[in-house]
Order: sequence, then C-alpha cells, then structure tokens
Amino acid sequence: MIRTCAALVVLAGFAAHAGAAAPSSSPDPKTLAVPDEVQAKARELVQKLGSEQFAEREQAEDELAKMGRLARAALLEGANSSPSAEVRSRCETLLPKANTLEMRARVETFLADAEGKFEHDLPGWNQFRNLVRNDWSLFGHHLHADRGLDKAARVVFADLISTPVNRHVMLAVGGQAGVELGPLAAARRQELYTQRNPRAVVVGGMIVRPAEPRNPTTADVATLLFAESQVGPKYFPPRTASISLLISSSGFTTAARSDDDAGKVYRAIAVAWLQTRVEPIDQSNAMTIARNLNLPAEACRVAVRLFENKGATVFYRGNAATTLASLGDKSHIPLLEKALADETVLTTIIKRDPNKPIPPPAERETVEIQIRDVALAVAITLAGQKPEDYGFVDQYKANGSAVTTFNYTRYYVTPDDRKAALAKWKEWRAKNP
Repeated sequence: MIRTCAALVVLAGFAAHAGAAAPSSSPDPKTLAVPDEVQAKARELVQKLGSEQFAEREQAEDELAKMGRLARAALLEGANSSPSAEVRSRCETLLPKANTLEMRARVETFLADAEGKFEHDLPGWNQFRNLVRNDWSLFGHHLHADRGLDKAARVVFADLISTPVNRHVMLAVGGQAGVELGPLAAARRQELYTQRNPRAVVVGGMIVRPAEPRNPTTADVATLLFAESQVGPKYFPPRTASISLLISSSGFTTAARSDDDAGKVYRAIAVAWLQTRVEPIDQSNAMTIARNLNLPAEACRVAVRLFENKGATVFYRGNAATTLASLGDKSHIPLLEKALADETVLTTIIKRDPNKPIPPPAERETVEIQIRDVALAVAITLAGQKPEDYGFVDQYKANGSAVTTFNYTRYYVTPDDRKAALAKWKEWRAKNP
C-alpha cells in the first residue's frame, strides 16, 4: 500500500512543475480543495489506465500528469485499491509529481497566511506549534496551551522550511512512529557534522582535499533538535556525530538566549530536546548544553534522570550529582533521597587523615565512595549544611587543594560514619520535611 505520509515526504525541494497544479496565492487552505467534477474526471482517467488499448492508457496517463496535484486523491486510490496491476503501476509512477505539487501548494499557502488566520494541514506544523505552546492534553481534552507565541512560532517554522534540506526533515515529522524520521534525522546530524569537519578522501589513488568547512545555521540546528525531540530512542540509529559541536558552532545558542519571542521559541525547541534524552551519553551532553543555554532548571531535570539511571556509567552519574550540587535547590532533595539506598560504587580512594601526610603504599587504606554517599552529600549541601558536620571527609581539603566547587569525588565517609550520617539526616528531615 502507498501510504500518504511516506508519499508526501519524497521531496527534497519544490522544483517548478508545469500544469494545472499551480499553487494558490491565497492564504486560505480551503482554496486547495479539488472540485467534485475534477475528482470525478481524475477517477475516470485512472480507470482508463487499465484499458486494453495502449493508446488510451498512454493518453489517460498524460492527462493525469497534466492535472498534477488535482489528480492526487484518485491516484492514491488507484495505487492502493485497484485490482489492476497496470493501474497500480501507472498510478505509482504518477504519484511523486502529484505529491510534490500538493506539498508545494500547502507550503506556499501556509507562507501566504502570514497573520496565521487559518488552520493548515501541513506536516510538522501542528507538532511544532504544540511544542512551542507547551500544549498538553488528557484523554483528548486540552488542559493547557500558551498561544502567546503562535506568531513567533509561525515565523520560525517558516524559516526552518525555507531551505529544501531542512524542509525535507520538518515535513517528515508526524510519520509512522518515527520509522522514517529517525534515520532521516540521524543522517542529517551526520551530514551537518561532516560539513563542519570535512575530511580528505582518496579517489583513484590520489588524495582529494576536503571542502571548506561549513558551520551549521541556526535553522539547521533548530530543525535537527526539533526532529530528534519527536523521535523515540527505539527509532533512532546509533549516533556518533557530536550535537554539542553543532550547537556551539552555529548561532543557535545566541538565538535561544534572546529575550524576544523568537528566543522563547528556540528555547522551547531546546527544552523539548533536553526533556526527551534517555541515553546516558545524550543526557550527559544535554546537561552541558542546558547550562550553555542558560537553562539551569532543565540542566537539573536532566541531571536527576541521569543520576537515577542505573544503566549509566558511574562517571556520568557522578557528574550528574555535581550538576545538581551547583545548580539545584531544596526541591531536588526528595529526588536525591531515592538514591540513599544505592550502594553502587562510584570510585575508590585512599583514606587519610587531613592533618597528616599520605601514608606509604604498604600502610594505605582505601574507602569506597558510593552513589548513596554522593546523594547524601549533595542533599546536605542543597539544604544549606556542611557534609563535614555529618562525618564526611573533604579529601580536596586534605590534599591542600584550593578547590571549593562540589565534585562527586570530593567527599567520602567511612562505613561506620555512613550509618551515623544517614541516621542524622533522617532525623533532620523529620524536622524539616
């Protein structure tokens, strides 16, 4: 079966096509409706595609081609439902042009509606607008939608679809469960990375110099982040290209930091991407990206998920704790307390007396820093207290370091002191819920 969505996404650009399918300059999408008599004519011609007379089949195909987008519905019906193999084959041949013209008409109608007076059935647009609106619903009932950014969302969306390659990605949004969008977004990320970091290639035994590096544009990165936010991890192939490099080498950071409405739209795109990261390496990168975009609350949200992610390496989980200690507040304490029973070992260090030099190797004793230790130390810090008051040892201080920032390797506690520290914290929390 020829699926409508897949057929609409075959275009990488809107090449000019002659024929009766010229898009309307009206901003009202209702003007794109095909009159009943035209649809009837198209269906009649589709039937003739299966004629026993070759000349009649050829003439019908030629007329359908001239009808362009006006014949699209009849061609879809013929490709999907006709019992004639000849009809199905010829309809499938004609559909790409009709689909391209249909999408061209929809896009131009959307762009003509600069004031946003009409609703448009344009792939990706509703998902994009709902993301910017922070739109959410329950059992089909809308519970929240901020429409104040609709105009800015329209302007940004129009910018994203202004180039063929980004338009190709944007119009793929809303496909079947990300099956098409996932590989498309992954390929686009790799393409942008390769353009940013071109390499020499060997052709015919000769080294060909790489092309000049091309930094991604704000629209390139915004399109990629939006597309990736719409794809579940199940449908996203393994990634090797750095998203952080693409963001930092584009104008996206500046755009997202802006205080105008467009800046709010770009921040909404960034937040949607940050909130949908589930893989540890993505979450780790997302924490840094959120901080660079001046989104501390989002950095903390990602950090909490990463710290709780038992599938992540201890290094990632430790860095998540460090992020929470520097950007978090008391509201994160209950989330940290979920990890107070997690005995996963983050690292092992040498136990020492802060007032004495490091003992010789034969006399050294090691102590484990566990997830629960770091969670407790961060919670104590966010509560405005000192980990040392709970029996923790500051090994940076012991080494004479001037470092004062929190680090997941900074504080350790002995097994005996750990038990007392947890009891003291429980008592404090009972008095300070």
